[in-house]
Amino acid sequence: MKPPSMVLALLLLLGVAVLCAQRWGHETGRAACAGQVQALQGALQRQNVAVNTLREEGARRSARARQALSSAQAGQADAQAAAARILALQPDGDACRAAEALIASDAASDTAGGIP
Repeated sequence: MKPPSMVLALLLLLGVAVLCAQRWGHETGRAACAGQVQALQGALQRQNVAVNTLREEGARRSARARQALSSAQAGQADAQAAAARILALQPDGDACRAAEALIASDAASDTAGGIP
């Protein structure tokens, strides 16, 4: 018994339709995947820019902190030197008079050096 040619033609058309649907699904999936990859690449680039900006800001803040620390250490050294001069100037144990004498001598040296 031979199948009628109409049944064979319908089976052939059904097979072609299935193959076309598979091909269309594959292409649609690839296009969607490519779109997602592009979106992720854009997000990664924005994140890299943000990270680099944060890194640069961190470096600037670190440099400012190092400079402030250096200034503070210099101020501390100046204060220690002034304290040592005060202690060296107090012959009779009066720290207030010694401090006044140091301030007067610093003011006189500043005025003599042209500093108002």
